[in-house]
Amino acid sequence: MLRQGIARISTRQVRRLTPSVNRIALHAAKHTPARGIIFQAVRAFGSTAPKQLLPKQLAMPSRAFATQVSENPFLNWQLFPDFQNLLTQCKPATAIPIFEKFLDNAEQQFKQLEANFKPTWEGSIGLVQKLEDDISRAYGILAHFNGVKNSDDIRQTLETLQPKIVKLGLQLNQSLPKYNALVELRETASSWNALDATQKRIVEQTLRDMKHAGVGFAPGSPEKIRFNEIRERLSKLSLTFGNNVLDATKAYKEVVDKSHLPGLSDKFLETLSKNAKRLGIEHDGAYCITLDFPIYGPFMQNCSNRALREKVYLSNIVKASKGNVNNEPIINEILALRQEESELLGYKTYADLSLSVKMAQSVPAAEELLDRLFDASVNPAKVELSKLTDYAAEIGHPTPLAAWDISYISEQYRKHLFKYDEETIAQYFSLPKVLDGLFTVASDVLGVDVEEMDAAEQRAMGITTWHKDVKVFKVTEHGEVRAYFYGDFYSRPEEKRSGAWMDTVTTRSKDKSGSVRIPVAYLICNQPAPASPDEPSLMKFRDVETLFHEFGHCLQHMLTTVDYPQASGINGVEWDFVEVASQFMENFCNEPEWLNKHAGHYKTGEPMEQGMVDALIKNREFLSGLATLRQCTDSRLPRLQIHFSKTDLLLHAHFNPPKSAGDKSVFDVEAELAKKTVLYPRVPEDRFLCSFSHIFGGGYAAGYYSYKWSETYSADAYAAFEEAMSKDGQKGVQKEGKLYRDTVLALGGGTPPQDVWKMFRGRPEVNIDALLRHSGLLSTSK
Repeated sequence: MLRQGIARISTRQVRRLTPSVNRIALHAAKHTPARGIIFQAVRAFGSTAPKQLLPKQLAMPSRAFATQVSENPFLNWQLFPDFQNLLTQCKPATAIPIFEKFLDNAEQQFKQLEANFKPTWEGSIGLVQKLEDDISRAYGILAHFNGVKNSDDIRQTLETLQPKIVKLGLQLNQSLPKYNALVELRETASSWNALDATQKRIVEQTLRDMKHAGVGFAPGSPEKIRFNEIRERLSKLSLTFGNNVLDATKAYKEVVDKSHLPGLSDKFLETLSKNAKRLGIEHDGAYCITLDFPIYGPFMQNCSNRALREKVYLSNIVKASKGNVNNEPIINEILALRQEESELLGYKTYADLSLSVKMAQSVPAAEELLDRLFDASVNPAKVELSKLTDYAAEIGHPTPLAAWDISYISEQYRKHLFKYDEETIAQYFSLPKVLDGLFTVASDVLGVDVEEMDAAEQRAMGITTWHKDVKVFKVTEHGEVRAYFYGDFYSRPEEKRSGAWMDTVTTRSKDKSGSVRIPVAYLICNQPAPASPDEPSLMKFRDVETLFHEFGHCLQHMLTTVDYPQASGINGVEWDFVEVASQFMENFCNEPEWLNKHAGHYKTGEPMEQGMVDALIKNREFLSGLATLRQCTDSRLPRLQIHFSKTDLLLHAHFNPPKSAGDKSVFDVEAELAKKTVLYPRVPEDRFLCSFSHIFGGGYAAGYYSYKWSETYSADAYAAFEEAMSKDGQKGVQKEGKLYRDTVLALGGGTPPQDVWKMFRGRPEVNIDALLRHSGLLSTSK
């Protein structure tokens, strides 16, 4: 997912949600609430890298900010923040004064700039570019720490600064001098025609985003005052929502002895034992189950103690719905405020506002795609559930199946069909081997080389990290450095948010002298850490897919050729097209040729036996109908969820939060939809919405459908490579890889996605059959 990362004031998760926010945040994440604040507040930028430029070659900060930069550790860097030092600067007593001074100075600088706006590119967009970039870079560090080094100090710092950053963002986006200059630029033929197509798109998007940020409200009017109150309140609620989910996840501990854990492997039992010790549970024979996914997922899949599965499942499904971390009132307030915001801006619903800046453009268009996929999936899903039930009866498991049985029976059925369990398969997916395979794909298909930087090289360049396990990589082409990225791969539930995401450190931009700033990215995952110092991290196949997915986001960020930061990389890309690059990469996990390159036994180096390769390929179609309806059946990525997408649109297009005790709640609405989309019994206690961070703590509100929308394009994109391979072999793949790189990856947000797609695929429309075929649903849908 695109983490709502550093903003174009957009990822996700891949995350950028607000009017002037660049999307992505990153799966989610995909979802750093604090990062979303930036997007909602200011206009930040994207990135990419054409020629090799080391830090000393980069343009120096503007003179007005020169003193600030030298004094502000959050700004006093060019490509690589000094994370070790910055962690010591995050205590409220230190960070808050630094940022308050910085934000006050930024506000004053912008007021000075307002007097100088002119109807030219350099006199409008170019005039504030450096200021916006400084705001994004500085605040982005805190937002990043909030996701990977979460602490009371960082929370307090963010909560204190949040109103100021929102206020500054609104000031930048509600500037009438800036808006009027851009309007005049657009309406002056000679000036407008002097701009290239990317500049024109940036101006159009900026005008649209400023309208959505309230620039049209009269100064001092009740509407403007109320709109700004809503924006500030929504940013606070989003941050609180995410913190509540994290706190509820950390708080749950189910401590049992080994007798309660039949079905779990010795290796996973060892993981649960270490989990107990990590949490300070020292007595002998203690095993601790927690709700972070590296623990919760394998437990639900493999523990044959049905009563314990039920207990843990019910605890997870009501997470963040009780006590002082209850997100239900926050959800209701968020939905009410989003609706009020939309009406102030002239939209009927928040879904209409959200879709107006996406590729789909309208709620009916998004719903049409979801309905098509539902119709293709529902009958296969019913057959799959029947097979699961029959298999459960064969092995003596009670039927009908309950919600806490689905993951368990699915995994047992998978083992029965394919003869391999997840842990056996994981022995062939050590992180070093998988990274080698991933980087081979990047080289063979896209023509770039990726290598890890050793400690000496990092020291020589002054690179530090926020944790000892974080790795740093450089991306080169013909020996020239194109980009860098940080890899934070392991789960740390005590301080790191769950999920996986990509985010930006710097974005590609070119200064007046022609020097290009190289892009730098964060790649964040949450797979299990190595079991011992002598062993590598062993990855479940879902972890492999997740890594490929997030690296796809990184590639779009790093390989862009757009020189304007507002549209380079992931910036400016429509939210429902931004997942194409990430989902596309997942396809390489399922091909025999590529499996052989990124799989090998971690002890012997032996390749997978053919039966295991065949099993993984077939696994792509395993229970694909159920997974498409609602991702509760196995451990695949949450992108395979029609139920969640429909719930999201329903809440933002057709629901009014309850005003009295008799009104329907969000849970009533979701439960009613589940009668159609969820084929197994849904428990009345289900409160999954209270931890649905994508739409309440991240950037996917009225946009969760984007996963499926993008997936239709990513599947069709991969079909182009299948066609090229069939016709011309590896040469065809390389040729297609160059075309894909020169279009989907290179053009970023500088070109409308419809045009990007036509340049790449040779036709304007997407063929949904490719997605259905890859999922094994094509024959049954016709």
